[in-house]
Amino acid sequence: MEYIITCISHNRHENIQKFFDVVGTNKITFFVKDQSDIENYKLNGALNVIASGSLMDSRNAALDYCFKQGKICIELSDDLENIMLNDFTGKRTKQYVTVIEVLNDIMPQFINSEYYLAGFPPTNNPFFALKPTELNKFIVGDFLIIKPTELRFDINMRLKEDYDFCLQFMKEKGGCIRYGKYLMSFKHYSNKGGAVSYRTEQLEQQTIKYLINKWGECIKLNTKRPNEILLNKNSYKILTSKQTTLF
Repeated sequence: MEYIITCISHNRHENIQKFFDVVGTNKITFFVKDQSDIENYKLNGALNVIASGSLMDSRNAALDYCFKQGKICIELSDDLENIMLNDFTGKRTKQYVTVIEVLNDIMPQFINSEYYLAGFPPTNNPFFALKPTELNKFIVGDFLIIKPTELRFDINMRLKEDYDFCLQFMKEKGGCIRYGKYLMSFKHYSNKGGAVSYRTEQLEQQTIKYLINKWGECIKLNTKRPNEILLNKNSYKILTSKQTTLF
């Protein structure tokens, strides 16, 4: 099955050339907020740019775009800074690869698997990624690999939508798979534009409350980091052993 590389982005057109280097190609379809984004992105070298509205609208538009063509959706965030090869020794290899190299390596395995969602650990610290594959663990939303499916991002959310997305796949599609061979570094809070432009403590807390109301004990507060959460390590078991009603 073929794939299409997409990028969800807003007001970060100045980063495009560096982003091409990280991905390893300029054949990327950008899903951006509005017409001004389209003009700015094309001026900076983007070949295919689609205005699709808000973050969640854009995420879902990318899925629709790929799935209508019968192709796997590679959904990237322009927060992606670099990708380091992991040798499972717990130490940093400082060997960097592109998105294309990652996909060339893992796609055959993923395509032949029973899973519809794949991705990578939320940390670039190799100490926390000592296994080649892990099932039903949190997958960071900045690099997602999704086979054609009816599942979509929750349009009620503006932050932390990747937690919700992972739980949907655990409940409805038999889980998800996380590859530890590659560790991502992301700019996130330091990257102007995107979610940084509206992220506030109040919105963080509203989002956490929403997720807890929706998923119950699958969501845990991160006691070490304010405004952050964790997935319960037993989430898959919880979701498959009892009925959970989605909003």
